[in-house]
Amino acid sequence: MGKLDLHPPYLHKSATLLGLALFCCLVATARPAAAVSELDYGLDQHLLYRIHVTGNKTFASDDLKGILKIREPRWFHPLMIIGLSDRKARYQPHLLEVELKLLERYYHQRGFHQVAVMLDSVGVDPEERGDLIHISIAEGPRTYLSDVRFDGETRLDAEDLVKGLRYAPGVSAPADLNDLGPDIYLMRTRFWELGHLDAAIVPTMTILNTDAADRNDALLVYDIDAGPAYVIGAITVEGQQQSRTELIDRELRVREGGLFRWSDVERSQRQLLETALFRDVSFIPTNIDTLTGTADLLVQVVERSPAFFEFGFGVGSRERIRLLAAWGHNNLFGTGQRLRLRSRNYLNYEDVQRLSTGDVDPELNYRYDILHTNPRMLGRFRLDTTLFLALETRGESGLNLETQGFSLGTRFQGGPRVINTVELRVEEVDPNLHPDAKPALRDAYETSQLRSSDTRSMGWTFYEEGRNNPLRPSRGNLRTVQLEVGGGPLGGDNSFVKIAAGLHGYQRTILGGVLAWRVSVGAVRPYGGSLDRGADGVPYQERFFAGGVSTVRGYLERSLGPQVSEAIRDSLQLASDVPLSDQPARGGNYMLLTNAEWRFPMPVLSRWKVSGVAFVDGGNVWERAEDIQLRGFRWRSYPRAPEDESATKLWDYRYSVGGGVRIDTPVGPVRLDLGFPLKRARLSDTETEAKTIYHFSLGFPF
Repeated sequence: MGKLDLHPPYLHKSATLLGLALFCCLVATARPAAAVSELDYGLDQHLLYRIHVTGNKTFASDDLKGILKIREPRWFHPLMIIGLSDRKARYQPHLLEVELKLLERYYHQRGFHQVAVMLDSVGVDPEERGDLIHISIAEGPRTYLSDVRFDGETRLDAEDLVKGLRYAPGVSAPADLNDLGPDIYLMRTRFWELGHLDAAIVPTMTILNTDAADRNDALLVYDIDAGPAYVIGAITVEGQQQSRTELIDRELRVREGGLFRWSDVERSQRQLLETALFRDVSFIPTNIDTLTGTADLLVQVVERSPAFFEFGFGVGSRERIRLLAAWGHNNLFGTGQRLRLRSRNYLNYEDVQRLSTGDVDPELNYRYDILHTNPRMLGRFRLDTTLFLALETRGESGLNLETQGFSLGTRFQGGPRVINTVELRVEEVDPNLHPDAKPALRDAYETSQLRSSDTRSMGWTFYEEGRNNPLRPSRGNLRTVQLEVGGGPLGGDNSFVKIAAGLHGYQRTILGGVLAWRVSVGAVRPYGGSLDRGADGVPYQERFFAGGVSTVRGYLERSLGPQVSEAIRDSLQLASDVPLSDQPARGGNYMLLTNAEWRFPMPVLSRWKVSGVAFVDGGNVWERAEDIQLRGFRWRSYPRAPEDESATKLWDYRYSVGGGVRIDTPVGPVRLDLGFPLKRARLSDTETEAKTIYHFSLGFPF
């Protein structure tokens, strides 16, 4: 064996030959189009009006027609607007046999070995709107796997081999053994983990007749020859020109004389790619000696340029105009260390309008970072160092936050999908009143004693990735836990303990699309020298905020929860739980968020990567634990007078519903959401919270 085979041994040969024949047919008959109606290189085309499917008992006609490449006329097409398309559907009659084969294969994969798919007739619609295609299906009995057995030199228990297989006892048996390929590949990886590189697995299936006319049973037997277990001989690296060999060697988890474990190979490949020095990494066994049970290992790498420059531009409902630039080098002085300079500048209109009596000028916000990574500090640990300088507008609180500081951290894996991060952070935050804020707010901020503060904290983050695709998840889950301790022996002006956790879930629905949901909770409390300041003992930037594009849509950004001061409220003799338009949010010490959304493909528009979403959001933040009241979770409250029991209060858990559209891009979806708040608050005698809020952003909210 000259190369480790990463693909299933049973390929779909029939589909490959069919595609080759179709390609040859197109090439042989192709000629320049002589008229607009000859769209496909001169091949004969007919108008299609309807496809009728009969005889199908197990699968719905619409599902079967969805498998076909030909489509019935659409009631609407976006290109109709500019005259490039009409409602007519066309097809090529000589390719109908291909369509029948698609249906046949669909049935074969689902246990119908004797299915017959026939083209009954092709007629013309009486109103001459196109052809009527009649397809009949004789399904026959369905075959199920009654048992799965393993013969030969298995070296593994049957329970271990059958675990995770798609085709297990009780499942429909495929008519084509090529469909067993993924299961065979899964079993081979288990043998590779034990060093059996030559493991051979050959399936045979025997049909067992039953007394039932509509059912057959099948016995599936895998004949296994595990072969010898190999140890690694010499390890050779090829392809590197700029990277030192020792940089590659330190990332390898395979060693000469060690067992040829597949998990070690995968981990070595992953770590080499994470260095950002290589575009591709391959591991190839060579000089395999079956007598001595040894195999050399060839590591082939394809390098990429270590230096890079990035530039980006974006817009959003909070950050109206956003510019991003970065420069970096992934092999500093040939040591494998990484250096990045990153700049983010944007104009912020973050709901400052409700704090101002006149026109609002945009605030230029920024964040500048210098990031350095030593992937093997002291030969073992990764060390990440960051210096940062930032100005952030918190329009909902009437503040501009000037922040500067640094962080030191490391990350390590706790399992195949688990990452732990430990970080020491030192930052100084100087809060200043926003220049467009109302003059009446200045006294309130002075009362709140906002001042520059030095925060020193140590944090740990647990991240378990169980999603099938982190950028576009359709199944699986994500778990996160964050613990941060500030002050105490670390010093600084603030002492607090913060913990937050989140659980995200994703699953496909029977209606199509993906159901995504999230539950997030958090709490932060002061201690030590900060305890005498009560809830304000927690620094502003460490509090929780809710409302907006990524938390509770349908409400203004970070607008929910406790408000900055009670001075103006007291002067108006209003209750402390009443939201006011000129009382911006200051964040809470306790947080709860619940979100659910259905992400579904849009009819017709899906081919342009446009999809839709329907969502239900809920959440709020509270200053004290006793502020979280059961009555706050009532489904509805109203923008009424403060003394009305049904009026929306600060402690009310806010809900919203809405929908939106997504346009998929290589860097994630561009999204526009429209949220409808279900629990609106009265802000003054003449003002209430908006009935609808638009949100525009990039990426999924969770």
